[in-house]
Amino acid sequence: MKRTVEITKNSFFEIFSDAITLYELSAAEQKPHIKNILAKSSLLSINYALEAAANSFLSSIEVTQKLKSQFDRFSTLDKFDFTLQWHKETSLPRGVIQTQIIKELIDQRNALVHPKVTSIMDVIETTSGEDKLAYLHQSTSDPESPKSKLSNISLVPERYTDKDALIALKALVNFLNSYVNDWWGIDLETSAILLMPSWNGSIQAKPILYERNSLETVLRHDHHLEIKFLGLHGIFEQFA
Repeated sequence: MKRTVEITKNSFFEIFSDAITLYELSAAEQKPHIKNILAKSSLLSINYALEAAANSFLSSIEVTQKLKSQFDRFSTLDKFDFTLQWHKETSLPRGVIQTQIIKELIDQRNALVHPKVTSIMDVIETTSGEDKLAYLHQSTSDPESPKSKLSNISLVPERYTDKDALIALKALVNFLNSYVNDWWGIDLETSAILLMPSWNGSIQAKPILYERNSLETVLRHDHHLEIKFLGLHGIFEQFA
């Protein structure tokens, strides 16, 4: 049977799954520079997932197309804030730790995407290379990366590891858990409609579309991420 259906595409869950996969790859990698590259990519994907969630929540607001075009000018946190003010007439709690850590992640993302020229002081040891044809210059400074006092994430992107990616993943989940369940107070079915792909082809089943690989990836880590902003546990036995 062939039929025409309408599919509403939403990229949040796929990007969220990508961020987790990059964290997994970073954790499994032995080479420090590759571990760092994968961890940085995970943190960037976490920020992309955050932006996707903000845009998805904004889609719940029915306004003219002209006004919707103005939403693109909002910052990520302003999008979350606007949605709350529209539906609940309350502002995003920016002073709580969940939001403060998200603000820190956004700032670090901006530093990565818009890098600036900086100068640092370091102590370098120079040794002769093989056959004295070249020289090796190596830092002798403390290899321990300075950490954020708020989140404990490295303040030096060149030293990100899988531990930083996991902290950022937990921060994203904690923020969305609070946003959906506490600050906005929508039910998990509505949250799923806003954050996941859906279609109008279901006759008796729910309209949510689950991409199996993404779902399995997220469920693998739900025991320490503790996702409460989406109702994934009803299908846990089938895909876990």
